[in-house]
Amino acid sequence: MPKSSVEAAIKGAKAKAGTQQTYEARGPGGCMFLIEVLTDNNTRSHQEIKYLINKYGGALCDGARHNFNRKGVVVAQGAGVSSERALELAIEAGAEDVLETEDEDEKPLLKFICDMTALKNVRTSLEELGLNTVSADLEFVSHTPTALPEAQLDTASTLLEALNDCPDVVRVWDNIQAQS
Repeated sequence: MPKSSVEAAIKGAKAKAGTQQTYEARGPGGCMFLIEVLTDNNTRSHQEIKYLINKYGGALCDGARHNFNRKGVVVAQGAGVSSERALELAIEAGAEDVLETEDEDEKPLLKFICDMTALKNVRTSLEELGLNTVSADLEFVSHTPTALPEAQLDTASTLLEALNDCPDVVRVWDNIQAQS
């Protein structure tokens, strides 16, 4: 690629200010999505998000945000930590809840959920208690999970992958819970 093309692309990117949007959507089976987007072209991003959601049986809608609370989430390595110990650590650190999850490599992780204002204190407390924290961030945490049957779960999973593959999509939150 010619040097002038690269320089022109960099100059163009610096000149255009990106805007942040959060789209609310209803997916297959009534599950809800919050889609955070950072874009330089709102119309293109809106059309792309709308197309993907409609393709997989959903719709853009208002009110999805009411199914989520903005919370602080501290993620820590969970290897060698029992459920009881994780709960004790959560109480000592001032977290409201602790969830056990896995990362992409199937290594155990602990998600400590806390109030937004207590995020820094909880992270510091957990580190002082000997846990290795991986990340600390503000997230939308669902307070009304939606249980989906297997067929709708597969469709919703495909939709999530498609949304995450969008270049403008920063993050997608959902309230999906696998039906037992």
